[in-house]
Amino acid sequence: MANTLTALAPVGYSAAKKVAAEPFGLIDAINTSFDDKGVAVGDTIKVPVAPTRAATDFTPAATTAAGTDATATTTDVLITASKKTSWNITGEQLRSLENAQADNTWFEQLLMQGMRVLRNSAEAEAWAAGIAGASRAYGTAGTTPFASTLADLTNARKILQDNGAPLADLHYVCDTNAGLNLRNLGVFQNAYQAGNEQERRTGRFLPQVGFNIAESAQVSTHTAGTASGATTDNTGYAIGTTTLTLASAGTGTILAGDVITFAGDTNKYVVVTGDADVSNGGTITIAAPGLRVAMSAATKAITMIATWTGNLALER
Repeated sequence: MANTLTALAPVGYSAAKKVAAEPFGLIDAINTSFDDKGVAVGDTIKVPVAPTRAATDFTPAATTAAGTDATATTTDVLITASKKTSWNITGEQLRSLENAQADNTWFEQLLMQGMRVLRNSAEAEAWAAGIAGASRAYGTAGTTPFASTLADLTNARKILQDNGAPLADLHYVCDTNAGLNLRNLGVFQNAYQAGNEQERRTGRFLPQVGFNIAESAQVSTHTAGTASGATTDNTGYAIGTTTLTLASAGTGTILAGDVITFAGDTNKYVVVTGDADVSNGGTITIAAPGLRVAMSAATKAITMIATWTGNLALER
């Protein structure tokens, strides 16, 4: 093997180059603190989830009543990747760099570029997992948020509130297009609206409606399934239901990650498990906490939201 180091010739070499750093706000926004044990690739971390309990009347008695049984569930966090970057250099090449007094700068940049690749890879993995775990969506597919107001942010907060999420450590991670729109809003540009000039002068986001805001270069686009004419069956479903049976109607696919709505319900639900052929009357699963509006015992048309690019709102 041999490196091509022509660009590092002493006459033309400059140590001024700085390695670019794409934004990676999601890594900073999520909680990666499990414990001090390592986890092998392919292993699963199981995060316990307690069931929802119903309230009942309390009746005083001489003896303690037996409690209601509970069935524990878990959310799986799968360790899917172990990545590396590599490099090599010969003794003669090292001597050439030392003669040019460029060896330290070369190694520094080499390591920085390697870490840049690994950081971006980790951000992309986290983004894919975050989208897969989302519960509901807000906004218009194909339209960048924050064109004129903070409505996308306040509605994202409402979804988290309605889901019962704790609100102590909220984060909103968006692509740079949404970030541009945010920086162009009056609440960012005008000191009398923002309360100070800090955001406008530094370009850094201050918290808005409780969210710490960051940008990511790894925001991805989801290509929607092809389902058309699909409906639920006529069973009827209660609020909180996550698994729904389809009628044998329509054509095409519903994919994991698709965003769908049901007739009579404006909520936009994220699909966890789809159906490769809706005409066969299979089942689909939407993310917890499930339906927000009960379905009557009648078939409900399913509307597919077009291919979309999403931003993430979450509680750490």
